[in-house]
Amino acid sequence: MIIWLASYPKSGNTWLRMFLKSYFQKSGAEFGLENKILDDFKSHGFPDLKMLKHLKINFNKFPDIAKNWETLQDYINLNNKTNFLKTHSSMCTVGPYKFTTHRNTKGGIYLVRDPRDVLISYSNHLGFDYDATLEIMSLSNSFETPPIEEGKSFKKTLLGSWADNYNSWKSYKSSKILIIKYEDMVLDSYNTFKKILNYLNETDDIEVNEEKLITALKQTDFKELQKMEKEHGFRERLKSDLFFRKGKTGEWNKELPRHLTKKIEKLFHKEMVELGYL
Repeated sequence: MIIWLASYPKSGNTWLRMFLKSYFQKSGAEFGLENKILDDFKSHGFPDLKMLKHLKINFNKFPDIAKNWETLQDYINLNNKTNFLKTHSSMCTVGPYKFTTHRNTKGGIYLVRDPRDVLISYSNHLGFDYDATLEIMSLSNSFETPPIEEGKSFKKTLLGSWADNYNSWKSYKSSKILIIKYEDMVLDSYNTFKKILNYLNETDDIEVNEEKLITALKQTDFKELQKMEKEHGFRERLKSDLFFRKGKTGEWNKELPRHLTKKIEKLFHKEMVELGYL
């Protein structure tokens, strides 16, 4: 069964996965950013391009991907294990096809971040200016389009707007979804990551071990992740100089032009008030 690690892009998803990777690794094992065959914690992106090709799904047509969401999840769950899947997809329905159902999903952790800070980080990640990035964040028909090869990409997931993405996961009722704010991960790391472990204990009977928690927090401190990326690189980096760029909160106060701040606050007013960002 699947536990989703879900978020709008640049909201802490990779940081969460690094923490869980560190937490689950055996004592004495060397921690690194990239996945290894022997890792005790594995998380895969969904949908995965290799799996789409393996199952002969036409990934160049998004309706074909949506049609096969549950088929892909059925295939993943053949191992009869807990499968952690990373996604930036909204919890959407395309035609008659739901992104997931209780048949394949037993839980999920959804990370949400102040959209004013998301704009800065996502803009840097994509290599687009703020206006172009905000356009992406505000459209309900916005897609995640990772590169396949030089000059080519495909519509991997339906992001929706920043608000669509958040609301879709918040309103999912078939299984319990834990919503975590990125800002709490930064400002109250210990209690926030312990809350995540307690949720996994409740959902999947995962042991909460204080010593492992402290070690994982140290190994995945943002400066440590930056240091590893500078020394060894990181394949998830796109256009920006570093994937683990700053890991700060409230950067928008200094970086964003006032007219863009006002535009974001108007677009996402309801959700930002609800989350305590306004």
